[in-house]
Amino acid sequence: MKEHSRLSYLEIIIIAVVLGVIGMRVVPQFVEAGPESQIGELIDGLQEMRAQLDLYRAQHAGSLPDVDSFTGFEAAMTKKTGRYGPYIRNIPINPFNDLDTVRFDGEPAGAGTAGWRLDTDTGVFQADDSVPHADL
Repeated sequence: MKEHSRLSYLEIIIIAVVLGVIGMRVVPQFVEAGPESQIGELIDGLQEMRAQLDLYRAQHAGSLPDVDSFTGFEAAMTKKTGRYGPYIRNIPINPFNDLDTVRFDGEPAGAGTAGWRLDTDTGVFQADDSVPHADL
């Protein structure tokens, strides 16, 4: 009969420790969001909000959600009202300033005081973290 070689518990523990150390060194390089992935997240958030705002306007005779306060706006977009909605699960987070708030009008987009800016005259939804991102 052939004898089968098996790993001892000590060898298995040593292999697990070595793989753990390698994992601790390699995984953070893939997990950390680089500038390219942050731009991708920003664009995804902009596209999602713009599409859902367009849908809201189409279903509400061209009017925007409540813009008297962020809370009212958020509720209009995330809660079912009548036969419409919810339009989004939650306001996306701007990955460059980690804010999910929306401000209305006032300073041009890029002021950095909120995650996003909505121009209530034109309906344009923009990133508010920096002037270059406001143009996306």
